[in-house]
Amino acid sequence: MIRLIVIDLDGTLLDNEKKISKENEDAIRLALSMGVAVSISTGRSYVSGHEYVEQLGIDVPVSYQNGALVTFGHGEEIEIISKSLLEASRARLIYTRAKEKSLNILVFYDFFRLPDISTVGPSDSPYREYYRHNKYRMIFEDDPLARISDEGIPEIALEGKESIIKEFLFESNSHLDNVTVVKNDSVEEHAFYEFFGPGVGKENGLEHVLDHLNLDWSSVAYIGDNFNDLEILKRAELPVVMANGPDEVKRHATLVTTRDNNNCGVSEAINSILKIRGEK
Repeated sequence: MIRLIVIDLDGTLLDNEKKISKENEDAIRLALSMGVAVSISTGRSYVSGHEYVEQLGIDVPVSYQNGALVTFGHGEEIEIISKSLLEASRARLIYTRAKEKSLNILVFYDFFRLPDISTVGPSDSPYREYYRHNKYRMIFEDDPLARISDEGIPEIALEGKESIIKEFLFESNSHLDNVTVVKNDSVEEHAFYEFFGPGVGKENGLEHVLDHLNLDWSSVAYIGDNFNDLEILKRAELPVVMANGPDEVKRHATLVTTRDNNNCGVSEAINSILKIRGEK
């Protein structure tokens, strides 16, 4: 029996203008009224994702930054369920070696305060829209490396040609102990990879949510759209992928929506989940 619906944000619940449609919001409220819990699992940090959680009135733990941070509550009442930091020595090594490869580097240096990203400047790449939407979070400066504190940081992200990132990973593999590497997205020949501390991943973040709710994976329906959703899709009882997802991701879905994120695909997914739930 599905008792928890977990939803990704970008490319899934949010349209391309980064808004939640009324139809999607109404579907979520319908699920809640039927006694089904709803949570969010996002690659976004707390500072860029919590407004959507509060808009929806989510009252269960939420997983941010691909599981690096799991929180419960809102505002001053927030409780940290789990948190993982990327070690300073690892972060500095990743930064230095990525710079040698001329990759675009984003240093995420704070979980809870804005700005939270330091980078040399906006990238003229297929990810230019990412920089546009997140400009309010960014400091453009000559030495982002200086933002890496001795206690560690939430993450480092690399953006550039995927062939160069894969070359970087191969050459740096022996130095990436206790580092979780997540492929977030790919566009044309470019890709966006994220480097976290140990035990990070959307599936690990959801483990903390399930423990808090005293549920297991057989209770979970998950709605996502991209590569960072793969591990959680493989484990969810009812994996759903959006129409706009890559074929490689859709192969792991029980359901694929006919509507994309710009056309209320989450509403379609939730209605299908509730129908299946009622038939069991």
